[in-house]
Amino acid sequence: MTKRSLIYLLTVLMMTLQACSDSEMSPEDEIRQYIESGVEAAEARSASDLADLIHSSYRDPRGYGRTQIEKLAKLYFFRHRNIHLFTKINEIDFLSPGEAQVTLHVAMAGNVISDASVLASLRARIYRFELLLVKDETWLLQQAQWQPAGVGDME
Repeated sequence: MTKRSLIYLLTVLMMTLQACSDSEMSPEDEIRQYIESGVEAAEARSASDLADLIHSSYRDPRGYGRTQIEKLAKLYFFRHRNIHLFTKINEIDFLSPGEAQVTLHVAMAGNVISDASVLASLRARIYRFELLLVKDETWLLQQAQWQPAGVGDME
């Protein structure tokens, strides 16, 4: 088997496995994976990857759209060299098969957050997010609201 044939076979196999695993995921698992993708993008300091998770018609109460959120992410990444997140999903409520409301808390710190017990010592910033997700081909952020929260909310 040539190197090119082997690469082709591995590519087809990986695509098949991914297609099988995606179809077996529950909508709740898809949303949990979506949240994890957002965490990975933020920790990698990739504003473009974060923007890819936002619907083109996104709007929030502050009047921000997708472009403004991407710019805010770039500014945050410029100001913070290390970004580590710790999330707690409180609730996933399906409003319809293609629409879900997610309530979660996110702790942000410059050091790795091993668990909620270290948040106070890390001086982590904690926020409560209310997200409205819509499913096109994948889940995307349609609306978001956030406010400061406390360490007790992460327990």
